Amino acid sequence: MAKVIVTGGAGFIGHNVVNRLLDDGHEVTVLDNLSKGDIKNLDMDKINFKQVDLCNASQTKGILDDSEYCFHFAAKIGGIAYFHKYPAEILRDNTLMLSNLLDAARDSKTFKKMVYISSSMVFERTQTFPSKEEDIFTSPPPITHYGFSKLVGEYYCRAFQEQYGMKYSIFRPFNAYGPGEVPEHEVGIAHVIPDLIRKVYIEKQYPVEILGDGSQIRAYTYVTDLADAISTLTFDPRTDNEDYNVSNPNANTVMELLERIWKMCGDERELKVKHLPVFKDDVKKRIPNTEKIQSLGWKPKVDLDEGLNKTFEWIKKTVKPQ
Repeated sequence: MAKVIVTGGAGFIGHNVVNRLLDDGHEVTVLDNLSKGDIKNLDMDKINFKQVDLCNASQTKGILDDSEYCFHFAAKIGGIAYFHKYPAEILRDNTLMLSNLLDAARDSKTFKKMVYISSSMVFERTQTFPSKEEDIFTSPPPITHYGFSKLVGEYYCRAFQEQYGMKYSIFRPFNAYGPGEVPEHEVGIAHVIPDLIRKVYIEKQYPVEILGDGSQIRAYTYVTDLADAISTLTFDPRTDNEDYNVSNPNANTVMELLERIWKMCGDERELKVKHLPVFKDDVKKRIPNTEKIQSLGWKPKVDLDEGLNKTFEWIKKTVKPQ
């Protein structure tokens, strides 16, 4: 099979893709600085592992010389509070990492394709719903530094294809969730699902604090569904030099999400909510059109209720309630 490199392969989505690639018989090398990823996520007997700072050009030089595909997950990423707390690091480091990898890929004689993991946040300011892939060219650019860094990354891939003929595939996950993402103590540092489970189950908040009125709309996609799409469709030549929204197309409000989590956690009291001020640049609506990726034969398998239960069971085993 193929010789592949997975950057950020010890992270949340990355290690799920690593597992799927191994199951499919590929030879996998993981590059990770372990700033957020956990080496315990990996079967070290089945992979090659290199602890690397991808922002350092001297460490990335020649690193793709013997590889055919690079799945680029490594990024500065988190919840909405994280985006506001580290804007300079996010924009600088996310751009540097991809730039260094593309240069390394260009110099490799064996390299075939860069697989860039973008983000639904490239659609932060769109007014077209559900959003199609081509809408990024007519929508205003993202206002957060994270969203903008991901959009810049997409343009980087297209630029290297146009100038050097380097193939790419761009995948945009929409609100990934599932076992493996630990809730954080600070609001908005983790994503919304582990954040809400932390408030309801671990902290036992009553009323439960949420940002804004809870009408924010998102489509939530279970992590193994994302891994299935990315790890298999990469090798389909139809995905060469194309971009795809990867998502469960069904959208829910944050309030609907909280109601499901409240019921799932078994509290029999009536749900009560305390509304906190939203962060600057809070996005009210993000809904994907997934017709393009479904035309390739992929569709999500795990619905929201099943995914929430699996996530909750994992958090119960991992984090003790207060």
